[in-house]
Amino acid sequence: MALKGTLKDFGLSDIFQLIAHQRKTGVLSLEDRGKSVAVTFEDGKIVSAEPGSSATEEKEKIGAIMVKSGLLDSAQLESALEEQARTMKLLGVVLQDKRYLTSEQFQTVFTFQIKETLFKIFQWTSGNYRFEASNVSYDQKYIVPLSAEYVLMEAARIIDEWPGIKVKIPSMDMVFARVPGVEDKIFRRSEMEQEAREDDEAGIDVFGESKPKSYDGDRVLLTTEQEKVLGLMDGELSVSGLAYRTLLGDFETARALVDLLGYGLIKPVKVPASTPRSVEHEEKVRGGRRLLTMVLTFALVGGLLFIAFSTLSLSGYRFLVFSQMTSEKAVMIRKSVSQAQIDRLDLAARIYRLEKGSYPMEGQDLVKGDYILPSDISYPFARQYKMELTSRGFTFVNPGE
Repeated sequence: MALKGTLKDFGLSDIFQLIAHQRKTGVLSLEDRGKSVAVTFEDGKIVSAEPGSSATEEKEKIGAIMVKSGLLDSAQLESALEEQARTMKLLGVVLQDKRYLTSEQFQTVFTFQIKETLFKIFQWTSGNYRFEASNVSYDQKYIVPLSAEYVLMEAARIIDEWPGIKVKIPSMDMVFARVPGVEDKIFRRSEMEQEAREDDEAGIDVFGESKPKSYDGDRVLLTTEQEKVLGLMDGELSVSGLAYRTLLGDFETARALVDLLGYGLIKPVKVPASTPRSVEHEEKVRGGRRLLTMVLTFALVGGLLFIAFSTLSLSGYRFLVFSQMTSEKAVMIRKSVSQAQIDRLDLAARIYRLEKGSYPMEGQDLVKGDYILPSDISYPFARQYKMELTSRGFTFVNPGE
């Protein structure tokens, strides 16, 4: 019997947790206003997420992603697809045979497609779902199954941070460029590794990669993601274009851009005319104030400023409400993950008692006995669950955030 219903009655996080907890294999179909996405599970883990209709905007087919990322051109993709249809070989095999892509590049594109599709659908607030248990097939050479808990926690992080990022980057069509002399302001990791090798050759002891020594001047040590984004920035690629070219995705690319802006390493060179209302409004208010100071009296300036501040207050209130809504959604996802973990821990502890005659002294005892996975004993914020004695025996308690 199929599992089906609406997302208003049963949220995506609950559906994913249920499938993961029962280690189901099959396809979860999601539909909302002409858009559809198919998420494939094997033993409760996600192995595929693809758009199911031409109206879906949640991310393109794998071939389109490879073209947008610059790994293939349209002619190469068409040639590969023709070869695949003729030989019935897997697309990844065809691309490697033609030496268009390496296996690592193909795997990166697959992972990008799955993650971006999943994180987009977690922004859906309505729609229908249907899960059909069935045998599934996927390219095991290139696809690494993703745990539902990992996906849920990443989705919660994005929901939490996205509103703040959108304040700085209100449109994915914005274009940024490097400021003059940017190379003198940054310290690349390749330079750090070279210096470490030179220190080793000179017999100097280097303590840990996580704590690099101080560098001359005020140069910024960039993360791998920030280096990727900055390296491809040419003053022409939009934020969305950079997300594809780096294969970091919308969120990670936008977050890296916000950091680079904060360091003063880049600047916006193109802001789409159709910017969000809040940005347009702020620009109008600033322009209006400059004009009013020149041509109007103090009384008129005061009256208009009162209206402007009232409007800004209302916009701020709306933004606050939206932020609270997105934060609540993230908290719900985390609670769903935590409850599923606690249920597994409680069940494992009862089985442990039946076999050993007593409850475990700590969560690690369950891991050592192969009753649970190592990832099950820690709350999503990397802190282990507490064990408490109750009238019904030992139970596990959320350590809190």
